Amino acid sequence: MTATSIPVGSYYRWQLDGQTVLAKLLGIGREHQLPPLTWTLAPTGAITGEASVLDGHTLQRAAITAWAAHLGATVTETERADRISLHAFISVAGTRVGALRAELYPDTD
Repeated sequence: MTATSIPVGSYYRWQLDGQTVLAKLLGIGREHQLPPLTWTLAPTGAITGEASVLDGHTLQRAAITAWAAHLGATVTETERADRISLHAFISVAGTRVGALRAELYPDTD
């Protein structure tokens, strides 16, 4: 058991559910030729698709924008002291399943 008293089996069930959603997202990306992202699956089953900082501003922004548009998500942009953060919550069948994100650093484009 974890410190929050949630049975370990619950986390695995959530991750298996998230893995199913992730497989669908990968299929969507391939079918619609969306830019590849780095995908992370959290213990809660939440999925994060992240654009690589090594791709630079233009490609990062294009990747997040393309995925968000295809999934009907809204991208928010937050200016920070040293970068701009892009973020969009993603939902499948009306249920929030994760997020898309990118960190745009000024010297990477």
